[in-house]
Amino acid sequence: MRTDLAVIGAGPAGLAAALAAAARGLHVTLVDAAPEPGGQFHRQPAAGLRAEHPPHHRRRTWTRLRDGLAASSVRVLAEHHVWCVERETDGTTVHALLGPEQEEPAEVRATAVLLATGGYETVLPFPGWTLPGVLTAGGAQAMLKGGLVVPGRTAVVAGTGPLLLPVATGLASAGVSVAALVESADPRRLARHAGA
Repeated sequence: MRTDLAVIGAGPAGLAAALAAAARGLHVTLVDAAPEPGGQFHRQPAAGLRAEHPPHHRRRTWTRLRDGLAASSVRVLAEHHVWCVERETDGTTVHALLGPEQEEPAEVRATAVLLATGGYETVLPFPGWTLPGVLTAGGAQAMLKGGLVVPGRTAVVAGTGPLLLPVATGLASAGVSVAALVESADPRRLARHAGA
């Protein structure tokens, strides 16, 4: 399949980029490994759960992106696990494997590719980090959003960065007692993200 722009990653940045490019007349293909767009931040509960989305999914940003995508000409290729992007003389080929089993190959030929693969957690080892019940903030968020599972009745959310706040809020809204929110960086750094 051919497209003007292949956007790899259907999180907030990838969705916004795909919509902006499509609004300017480009043929856009959005490629993502997940079954539905949203990325980690707007992760959708598994369809088999038949669950309502947690309250944080009702945010205006997610609604605008979801509705914009539905009304756009952007072609969405879900469950496409990208393993290679190859530059060629006439453009670029995105190589992917389809579905949860990743058995069938697929290719998207594009004039340009935009990588919007999101952030990742860097975990620094600390005493007790391998004990049962100790999770990364992203792991706790993925459990809550993807499976509607909470890591326990009480949690201490600790680390650094703006992800801690939505994780603590999401856990609290799911009924978890958040005993503490511990930011390891300078508190003034955290204050810069208060508006988000």
